[in-house]
Amino acid sequence: MRFSQDFIRKVEDATDLVGVIQDQGVALRKAGTSFKACCPFHNEKTPSFNVNPQRGFFHCFGCGVGGGAVKFLMLHERVSFVEAISELARKAGIALEGESGPPRKRDDTDEGMACLKQAQTFFRQQLREPGGEEARNYLEERKVPEALQERFALGYAPDDWQGLLRHLQTCSIPNGLAVRVGLAKTSERSERPYDCFRNRLIFPVRDPRGRCIAFGGRILGAEDGPKYLNSPETDYYHKSHTLYGLYEGLESIRRSRKLLVVEGYLDVMRLHEYGIGEAVAPCGTALTPKHIQVAERYADVVTLLFDGDEAGRNAALKNARLFLSSKSEAQVVTLPLGEDPDTFLLKNGAESMRNLLADAKPLLEFLVQETLSRMPDSVQGRMRAVEELAPLLTQIPQQDRRQFTLVALADQLKVSPEVLLKKRPESLHSENENAKPIPSAHTESGHTDEWWVVQALLAQGQLWSLARQYLLPEEMQDPRLRYIYSRLMQLPPDLLHPLDPSGVERQDPELHRDLAPLLAEDFLARNLESQFRWSVRRLKERALKLRYQEKSVGLAEEDRLRAGMELRRLNAQLQQLLPQAETSQAP
Repeated sequence: MRFSQDFIRKVEDATDLVGVIQDQGVALRKAGTSFKACCPFHNEKTPSFNVNPQRGFFHCFGCGVGGGAVKFLMLHERVSFVEAISELARKAGIALEGESGPPRKRDDTDEGMACLKQAQTFFRQQLREPGGEEARNYLEERKVPEALQERFALGYAPDDWQGLLRHLQTCSIPNGLAVRVGLAKTSERSERPYDCFRNRLIFPVRDPRGRCIAFGGRILGAEDGPKYLNSPETDYYHKSHTLYGLYEGLESIRRSRKLLVVEGYLDVMRLHEYGIGEAVAPCGTALTPKHIQVAERYADVVTLLFDGDEAGRNAALKNARLFLSSKSEAQVVTLPLGEDPDTFLLKNGAESMRNLLADAKPLLEFLVQETLSRMPDSVQGRMRAVEELAPLLTQIPQQDRRQFTLVALADQLKVSPEVLLKKRPESLHSENENAKPIPSAHTESGHTDEWWVVQALLAQGQLWSLARQYLLPEEMQDPRLRYIYSRLMQLPPDLLHPLDPSGVERQDPELHRDLAPLLAEDFLARNLESQFRWSVRRLKERALKLRYQEKSVGLAEEDRLRAGMELRRLNAQLQQLLPQAETSQAP
């Protein structure tokens, strides 16, 4: 599908960029007329991610990424340009329009999503069929109500080697595509495809936009095979940064800025059923650093809730260490021995679970207590704990956080910080910090009028007629602003009246990157055209004075007088060229 430039601009104009970014879990905070946050595209401590809602533009002064709502969705959700435009149009209530032109082959991503959606529909229907009785009985035994089954779109994969493949073929979906999206495999012996999921209760895994990207399957009966089977890695599904239940709990998570990480699919569902909608779980894998990055986008506080058995405590200890360098506040809760969230809630109810969560231990306290509990209660045991915990400091890249953690860890272990340093002396070596935000062009160079002229042109395209007539690029002294102004002058007028950032990016990606910091800055002014005219006049006066100085060097007195008269004539001409600036108060 291809969209006309008018349609793209219509969608962008109707889109609330701040709302789009906040919907993806970025905690924006108002700063003047703009908004700021820690960048969702790289790790940082100091917010350098700026959003200018008036211009519909974002820019990170740390990593340099920037653009509009379409670019944000493409980068954050890893979707195509067409998908991003379509999603924004849907949210804005704008019917999709296509531009006439040669037909293009549908993207594999679109085909893959359609294939996964068909599979989800098939599994859901099979749960209702007579063949799904065993799965329904299992859900009844586990006390999973139909409303919860519907909310999480549970399904059933029949005990058939090609049941799903036959259904997909009726939808004109080839076997090869089913293999690529992880729904089927090819037999090494016969080279024939067969269904991956057979006689299993199916848990669809959805991305934050609600699209099915993978499946988890719990075996039924006494058949051979793993108890849980999960989709393989595909172009759409990456286990290392996918959290089950994130889509279903987005409303609760955004409201509370909290996440509750558990181990299993049913645990997530049960917690949601009992009103704890912040529950999520990794998909058949341990937590990874990528999961931590995802958690940081959505939550200020992350609670790890693990089973009360030895395996659960080991998992809690392992996963807690990943959060040492996280921007989110992490805490840990372990359930009573023999319990998991599902069984605990069924026995004790939501209030008991909330009381348990309210007593969560801070991350560092948990790590120290768990480590000490495994050691002999002696000086030697405490020193072994020091030797085990001291290396954790090297996992924290931020120097100040590392220092605070050192002091807190020493306090928990009841030893001096020097003891920890002796065990890991390099743990407090300074490392490169995140890049500091680049200062604004006008504060960096002092060329306020040049900054004003460029910003005004970006804000009001009709001012370009004055700029082209009166201001030459070489009359700007700031190299960066001179370069930007010169490149802008070379763009087609339709990209400037008004400014079309997406079009600029397609026409001149390098210029778009240089414009990003300017577009993300605050720029609101009354009497914009008058201010613009004053800035142009001052720049012209400066250029004329420099030209006079250059010409008068080495001239005789009579020639200098002649040059001075020429300067005054040009100044008078300039005064006539910018009459509106003359009649208003100079800024």
